[in-house]
Amino acid sequence: MKQYIFWSALCCTALASGHTLAACAQSPDCEAMGYKYTADECPNDGVKCPFDTSKYFCFDPQTCDYTYTADACAANCQNPGASSCVRNGVTYYVSCGSSKCSSGQSCYNGTCFTSVSASGWCCDDTGSYCNDYSYCRSNYSHPDCSDVMSSCRASGGTPRFQYCSDHLIDSGTIAHFSCQ
Repeated sequence: MKQYIFWSALCCTALASGHTLAACAQSPDCEAMGYKYTADECPNDGVKCPFDTSKYFCFDPQTCDYTYTADACAANCQNPGASSCVRNGVTYYVSCGSSKCSSGQSCYNGTCFTSVSASGWCCDDTGSYCNDYSYCRSNYSHPDCSDVMSSCRASGGTPRFQYCSDHLIDSGTIAHFSCQ
């Protein structure tokens, strides 16, 4: 009788552990079985993986491996390139195209500016610091203050307004910036 109880207990333990192992088995890896595309990459119908319905298999995948977005090109003052594809609802380009800046201009944070000294006298084109921009531009060859500030930032500095000139021009139109 003791042997019967021993063998019965052993069989029950073996069956219980087998059931536990079956419950913890992992699903097959869809990508390893060839289901490695998205629905967008299988435009001519694909087969969904039964274990992960976001993965597909198709014979003629339309993969998109371009890396440039329109925003990335704009940040460099460039137009998007001609060749594009869509991945996950985003349009990507093989490269950025032509520059948006005119000849002699530089780009800083997506804005074209004329490279000038990073410090010095300038015409306040925004009217934020000094007044009468048109008088300054028509009578003096100073750069626009926005270009001075952009040149300063592009060189890694911070533009600091110093003062308006009240002795060079009667109406106080010239501003002075330093780059720190």
